[in-house]
Amino acid sequence: MTYSRDTTAISEITGRPVSTWSEEWQHECEAKAVLAMSKEQRNTFFNGRKDENGKTVDRGVVAIRGAKAAEDLKALMERLQEVRSNRS
Repeated sequence: MTYSRDTTAISEITGRPVSTWSEEWQHECEAKAVLAMSKEQRNTFFNGRKDENGKTVDRGVVAIRGAKAAEDLKALMERLQEVRSNRS
């Protein structure tokens, strides 16, 4: 199948081309998006949010995907930050 646009991008983490349809690219994009959040938004993203009565309003990554998935995402975020700091 032919597409009207390129379906590869350069991974910021590896520096290699990666398919924009791949899970690798999906995970990298998610890590970039979470890093762009404020500390408070990140906390809510991972741990969810409760209202003033203690009722869960938003479930976080830990509740939805599990602790391992949250730790994997945090590890990828750390790798991305490391790559970025080494470029400076």
